[in-house]
Amino acid sequence: MPSIEQKYTEWRSAYVRAWGELLYIDYNKKGEVEQKHAITCSEAIGYGMLISVLMRNQQDFDGLLRWFLHFKNANGLCAWQQIDNKHSRTYTNAPDGGENSATDGDIDIATSLFYAARVWGRSPCGRYDYRQIAIPLCKAIWDHEINHYTFMPTLGDWVKVGEPQVGAFGYSGGAHVGEESAYTNVTRPSDFILSGFLTFYNEDVERSQQWAKVMDAIITTVQHQLQLNPTGLIGDFLKLAANGYFEPSTKKILESDNDKDYNWNSCRVPWRLSVYYLLTQDPRVQPALMAQSSFFGSLPEVHAGYHLSGQRIRDRSYSDMSFTAPASVVMWTMRHPNQGRIQNEMEELESDKSYFGDSIQLLCLLQARNPTGF
Repeated sequence: MPSIEQKYTEWRSAYVRAWGELLYIDYNKKGEVEQKHAITCSEAIGYGMLISVLMRNQQDFDGLLRWFLHFKNANGLCAWQQIDNKHSRTYTNAPDGGENSATDGDIDIATSLFYAARVWGRSPCGRYDYRQIAIPLCKAIWDHEINHYTFMPTLGDWVKVGEPQVGAFGYSGGAHVGEESAYTNVTRPSDFILSGFLTFYNEDVERSQQWAKVMDAIITTVQHQLQLNPTGLIGDFLKLAANGYFEPSTKKILESDNDKDYNWNSCRVPWRLSVYYLLTQDPRVQPALMAQSSFFGSLPEVHAGYHLSGQRIRDRSYSDMSFTAPASVVMWTMRHPNQGRIQNEMEELESDKSYFGDSIQLLCLLQARNPTGF
């Protein structure tokens, strides 16, 4: 298998692109994104900034930071998607919601800024004070991407959280009046970036207690998923149930009928939880990680999507790095004896290049090597 340095060189050549002094990550090289003129998204910018600081490439980091600053929306968050606007011959936010935020991208961007503050402090000539950019971004994440009653991440700043309704089990949802969003009580486990929230807890002193509550709420939700499904797999989207816990829906929530399954969003959960565990050894998440490790270790091959019971999603007879790399890192974290077999499987997937899989694999490798980020 190529070294991390070799993989980084290949990744950078394949996906880092320039627009003047701004850099972005080309996440639509193959034209597979529904918005056909899309070039990048906040998730990709967050991945790129994390990779750049972990590889100590300050020049790339600053170029990606300039992209974020240029496309920061009215709430101080990264606009979700940008397109190549053929009419104006420039890059602009995508129509129909491109200016809205997506929570995971903002968490990764803020986390990378705190890492950069530890590694470099400022950019050359003092142009950017990374910490002074990170703190307002943290405040914006808290203000616009966290439900202040459940302390769970929302899908983005486009979700409106109403006044709480208190039931027998405490908070049971937002008020269903006026302009309140239908997604108030929905959370996306791909936003369960506990290592990022831990960084916020340590660095964003003014909101430390809020970030502690966010981590506790996420961990409680992860524990509950294990009670529901001994595989440790978590659905792409969860919704607040009458019992006061977040649970998979039985039908489409946002994207597809597989929103209830371990699919293209939640494939990242084993990686994200593993990084947090490597940092903290928190016993509260260990059972879920052990279950995931045991599940993947029992498979002859990791396929691209499962029902939470462990059955492969119909027609998913293929593998993808987006699923295999997180499975590998959780097995490595839990010291599963079959981890080497998954490594061999990843080598077989090396020729199947994609932005999503390549970025996730590289981040899994980098964060396993250096979970602190600095």
